Amino acid sequence: MFTRIGRFFKAIFNAILGEAEAQVPVAMLEQSAREMLDNLRALREATATTIAFETKGKRELDAQNARVRNLDAQAEEALKQGNEKLARRALQLQVEAKATRERSEQVYKAAKLRGENARAKLKIEEERIQAKIRQLGELKAVSEMNKAQRRMQEITDEYNIDGAVTVFDKVAGSIQEQADKLSAMDTIAVSEGEELDRQLAAISKKTEVDSALDALKARLSEGTSAAAVPTKEKEKISSAFDEK
Repeated sequence: MFTRIGRFFKAIFNAILGEAEAQVPVAMLEQSAREMLDNLRALREATATTIAFETKGKRELDAQNARVRNLDAQAEEALKQGNEKLARRALQLQVEAKATRERSEQVYKAAKLRGENARAKLKIEEERIQAKIRQLGELKAVSEMNKAQRRMQEITDEYNIDGAVTVFDKVAGSIQEQADKLSAMDTIAVSEGEELDRQLAAISKKTEVDSALDALKARLSEGTSAAAVPTKEKEKISSAFDEK
């Protein structure tokens, strides 16, 4: 009894320990995947901010290009109207606008370069994390399969299925052997009984023949006796006549 109790608690302890050992690697992988997703989320936010600066730089550059074209049109119109002073002022503002446009163009190019780098890096990280997540799914499936196999082995060990199957086959073979022996004994008994019946029948027939033979002998004896009596009487009668 104490052995069974000890085996029971040992099985529980091993099951808990095995479960913990089996779940720790998977839990670590899941935690790593969550951290990667958090980092990816932060990277997306940073990429969005970088792209926003690129968009803003493009908008400012477009505005400066429009201002330069507008001032050029104003200077041309002022000259057509004969207002050289106004045309000079428009050209002066256009020079300042071109300088501002150059700075805006430089800012936009830098922002665009940073945006392209951020997009490329984000794409690489997304693909890498997606591959890790797929790998995590595969590893979890493998872990579940290993868990099922361990559970099957534990059940086999706990209930000793192989031993029970061996005992079953052994007992079944013994029972079949006994059944075969009984069947053989029944066959022998039936054959022996039939032989005894034949012998009894033969004895009975012999007895009947003997009885018939005795009866026949008796009848013959009675017939002989009956035939002898008239002959003696005939001899007596003949003797009487002879004396006279």
